Amino acid sequence: MDIKVSARHFTISETERQNAIDQITGRFADLTLTIISASVVLDMQGNRYTADVVVNAKKDFTAAAQVEDFDWKKALDAAIQKTETQITKYLEKRKHHKNGETLTELEAKNNAKNAD
Repeated sequence: MDIKVSARHFTISETERQNAIDQITGRFADLTLTIISASVVLDMQGNRYTADVVVNAKKDFTAAAQVEDFDWKKALDAAIQKTETQITKYLEKRKHHKNGETLTELEAKNNAKNAD
């Protein structure tokens, strides 16, 4: 997973940058969707911070969130939470609720049946 963390109008230390990367990888590691890349942009306007998080996944799915707060760490946490919610809703929509299989699993099963 390619993760880019950048800051505008202020600087963050390398340890804080690594903490943000670890937080993103930890949150999205247990999902069944394969995450290709993630981009985090932290911006400071006056005394308010804005966190923009964009997560790109397979199947041309993109989850994006923007949160504004007085603390950039809180803004980052909330933005990551929003993207995680978007991804879980997307995965829930793709699930076949009759027997709990995803649509891709059902398609693969039907293709294997037709091949026989």
